[in-house]
Order: sequence, then structure tokens, then C-alpha cells
Amino acid sequence: MQGPEEKKRPGKHAAPPEQEAQDDVLRADADLYGDEADIPIRPRKKAPSGGKPDAKKGRNPAAKGKKGKKKKRASLAARLAALNAKPGFRKRRKMFEVVRSDDDARVGTILVFGRRLSFKLLIALAAAVVAVALVFMNNANIAVREESVAVVGLPDDLEDFQLLVISDLNGRRFGDEQSSLLRAINNLDYDALFFLGDMVGAGGDPEPFYELLDGLPTTNNVYFICGDSDPGPYVETPRNITGTLSQMVLEDWILGAIERGATYVDSPVCLTVGESDLWISPATLMNMEAGELLSTWQSQMEQEEEGVLAGLQTDYNALPITSYRQRIAQNFYDALSSMEEGDFFLALSHQPPSDDFIYASASHSSEDGRYLPEPELILAGHYCGGVWRLPAVGAVYIPDNSLDRNGWFPAQEDVEGLSTVGETQVYITGGLSTNADVPVMFFRLFNQPEISLLTLTATLPESMIIAE
Repeated sequence: MQGPEEKKRPGKHAAPPEQEAQDDVLRADADLYGDEADIPIRPRKKAPSGGKPDAKKGRNPAAKGKKGKKKKRASLAARLAALNAKPGFRKRRKMFEVVRSDDDARVGTILVFGRRLSFKLLIALAAAVVAVALVFMNNANIAVREESVAVVGLPDDLEDFQLLVISDLNGRRFGDEQSSLLRAINNLDYDALFFLGDMVGAGGDPEPFYELLDGLPTTNNVYFICGDSDPGPYVETPRNITGTLSQMVLEDWILGAIERGATYVDSPVCLTVGESDLWISPATLMNMEAGELLSTWQSQMEQEEEGVLAGLQTDYNALPITSYRQRIAQNFYDALSSMEEGDFFLALSHQPPSDDFIYASASHSSEDGRYLPEPELILAGHYCGGVWRLPAVGAVYIPDNSLDRNGWFPAQEDVEGLSTVGETQVYITGGLSTNADVPVMFFRLFNQPEISLLTLTATLPESMIIAE
């Protein structure tokens, strides 16, 4: 027998002493970090109100089947209902949601950001948006209207002479620094360019007009007149400066255009083409007797000169403008003595002159050199194509009380295009903007902005040839 002091001999499978030392270390680590039994068990989620917790542990969710899916949907719906019931909870709204009526399957209304809109109202709103977009696009695009003007007895030098006619910019811009408008102009071949007034407009900002002038390849043969909405043409109080008479009395925008090379037409000017003369005059002088006009302004100027010497301030302020008008009358008088039979006479007018005014011009005799001859062609603007036009109807209104119905629903030839009054042809351009006389029409409707290119020719169209 083994004594008490004898140590037990290790068995056949006993660990060697070194292994026992390593096991002691592992047991010590287990005591330090704990074992698997010490890991807390994650609590199960409580079932939604009205539901029962799953009593079976370790159940495979994939094996629940249709019954389990229905319970999940019911549970989710119950939770959403509970959230909606809480005060302050806001349901997320869909941007668009179709709502069907309860009694049939037809679509009733549409929810737009939570607001009910009928389909009819939604279609009307969509149509309005499309209409606004079309109007905007129509007002931004520029059309070039080309037309031939047949003139009996046209000088050979003026055959195929092209006139570019622009009116009623009214301080508007077409692109950056008039890029769109200049693109349309500079792509055309023309011999003379005529601005027919309201280029600055009631706003008084000349920069859009200056940008247009600066963008032209040349300002030779560029002519302009003042419109009814433009400032001036004369300043209220003459400038107290040492300069030309024009610099003392003309509005700044006119002086700026002159400095850029354009010719301001307030008295007749002559454009020589080959061996032929084309006279350009404001239409306001058509029925004026040159000698009488010159005598009137000459007498007025002399009276004001006496008043200035007497120290009258009113005469001092009025004298420069009177002197300028006397100079216009003198230029008018001198031009009549230079005009010859066979010269082409072109009149510029912002507002289209009435038929009576044109017939009165034809009644005067130009042989004695007192009146301008009857013009072959009058260029005008102002109506802006009627501003608002309706399909199959045309212009709704133009500001001209001399017409039938005071300008309401006028005849097309009275609105724009070429017409004939007696022996004179009148061309009215549709212009670029709107008419300040009708502030309600602040945009063009079915009426594209336009510039006009007219070609003079002696060849008569078939419509003007009278069969014998």
C-alpha cells in the first residue's frame, strides 16, 4: 500500500506538469473575464397592443408562413395608427396622390402637397403654365419680315435698294447687350437703317439703344427719329454750356446716339446713291409751307433776342430752343430748293399719319418750292402689330381714334404691312416691344417681335398691273 506521504503517480493520460501550469493560467483568465453564462440575454420585444408574445423560443421566422406575415402587417398598421394618434405627429404627405371615389373606380381628385385638386383645375393650371412659357418664348424671338416695295419711276440706282426698319424698342434688351437682336440684324444685307422712334421709351434709359448702336458693324446711313414715349426731343431748360446749339437743347439720349454716328432726322437730309438722290424727312414737315415756317421762327427768335438784351430770364431760357427750331426751318427751306423732279422722297413717322394728312400732302404743289413733294413711301411704327393678336381675328386694339370703332378690331392693313393711300405707299412695321399708350398690354400675345427689310424695285407686281 502506498503511504500517506507518497505522491500519486500520474496516470497514462495525465497532463504533464507544464500543461497543468497553463491550465491554471486559463482558469485565472476565465475568472477575470467571466464565462458564457455571464453574457446578458437580450430581452424580447413586447408585442404590440392587442397582440400576444410568441411563446415558442428559437422559432424560425421563415417558417411562420402567411399567418406570420399577416400578423406583421397588422402589427405595423397598429403602430402607424398609434403614431398618427399622438399629438404633434405629422404624417408625411406625398407630392402627388390620386384619390378615387368610394362609389366607383373612376379617378376623382388629385392630392398635391395634401391639397385636393380636381382634374379640370389641374389641367387648367397646366395649360396656363404652358401658355405663359409660350408667350415668354414668343416675346424673346425676333422675326425678320421681308417685303418688296414697287415704286413707279424708281431711279435705276435705287433698284434693289434695301431699307431695314426697326421701331418701338422701348428700352428693352434682347439678350446680353442686345446679342439676339444684333444677330438678326447683322445677318442681313441692307443699305440704310431707320429707327422709327420709341427706342428709349418712357423709362428714359438709353443704354439698350446705345448697345444696339454700338453693336452695328457701321453707323453709316443709320437714321432715327423721336417717338411719342421718348424723352424730349428738347430739354426743359437749355444747358448753360459753351457748345453747339444741338448740345444746348437736345435730350441726352439723342446726343448720345449722334455721338455714336447715327443721324437725327428733324429736317430733310439727302442720301446720294450713285447719281440719284434719296431725300429723308420727318413726316411732320409734309404739310408745312417752308417760307411761312421760316418767317415765323425767325420773327420769334428776334423778339427773344431783344428780351435777352433787356434782361428777361424767360426769353433767355427760350432763345436756344427757338434758335434751334429756326435752324430746322432754314434747313427745310434750303432742301426744297435742292430737290429735283425724279428724286426719291421718303418720309419717317413714328405714328402712322392719317389718310387725310397724306391726301393733303398730295394736294400741294411742289413746283414753287414751298412744300415737300408727295412722298413715294412713308415708314411708320407705333402700333406694335396690335400688341395682342388673336388667331383668325388679328389685332384686338390699336391706339388710333381716327379709325372705325376707335381702333378696336381694326382692319389688318391699318395695323401693319404695306398699304397705299393715293400715290403714296405706307409701310407700318410691327416693332419689337409694346405700346406705352396701352399699359394694360404689357406683353405681346401671338405677336412675335419683328424687324422689317424692304427692297425697292421698279418691277410692278401682277396685282398692280391693270389689264387693258
